[in-house]
Amino acid sequence: MAGASRDRVIIDLRGIGAAVRSAAAQRHITVAHLARQALLATVDASEPNVAPPGSDSPTPGFSSAKLTLRLPQPHADALIVNAVGLGLSYGEYVARLINGTPLPRPAAERAADRAALLASSDQLAALSADLNAFMRLLRSGDSAEVEKYRHRIETVDADIRDHLDLASKFMAHPQTRRLR
Repeated sequence: MAGASRDRVIIDLRGIGAAVRSAAAQRHITVAHLARQALLATVDASEPNVAPPGSDSPTPGFSSAKLTLRLPQPHADALIVNAVGLGLSYGEYVARLINGTPLPRPAAERAADRAALLASSDQLAALSADLNAFMRLLRSGDSAEVEKYRHRIETVDADIRDHLDLASKFMAHPQTRRLR
């Protein structure tokens, strides 16, 4: 049942394991799928909550298959390190490699980009406060106080453009591009 909690059963095949594996292989299905079919055949179909075995995939419309690979230990270690470093599951990592889908940048780089964007936003907030103070001083006419904000005000256009460039790059490509 897709979406329901997955019940698990361990069965002692008592010597019929080879025959069961052979029967599953002849049907081009897994032993687990063969077992589900056999169990379903013994359950009264009129019972509520009985559904035919289907995909265990969490994504409707897409089936998934469990795959076990035997790899040399260094390759398995590399797969694990690479997938974790990119913030992907092992299956998603391998699927992207097979499909030729671009891999995201490492999670640490994406976190650094988010931190840079937050820092830039903090600077923009401080600039906003400075602009408000400057405008109050302009209204009061105290030129000595206005002078202390002069440099900040002269660079405001460049600061805002830098922030908007950084934010738009991040929003357009949060997974694949380095911001700076």
